[in-house]
Amino acid sequence: MTAAPVALSSTSSVIDFTASGFAAYGNTALNSIGTRKVLWPGDANFNGTVKYAGGANDRDVVLQVIGGGTPTNVVTNVYHGADINLDGSVKYAGSANDRDIILQTIGGSVPTATKTQQLP
Repeated sequence: MTAAPVALSSTSSVIDFTASGFAAYGNTALNSIGTRKVLWPGDANFNGTVKYAGGANDRDVVLQVIGGGTPTNVVTNVYHGADINLDGSVKYAGSANDRDIILQTIGGSVPTATKTQQLP
């Protein structure tokens, strides 16, 4: 969502959320990767909050998708909300896993921190 209204007309308007100078609604609504702006990853349960620990956390969704019992299991060739890094696999443990991205999104050092989507 843009920080300010964009007037619409019969002429198309370019709205590029990836541009570093583009303003989105809210405080830290977008993450920066290099010079690009991107959405924050990690809301695997689609409840509007990225949460690593506690009730209704996103980390447990990743674990449930891989079967819940063996954290080293991997589910491949999927299109699923628990595939946080969008590589086509849901992975809870090991290198390039989806669980660590959730922790990084909330800041990486306090597992009980959260990041909430920003809507008016």
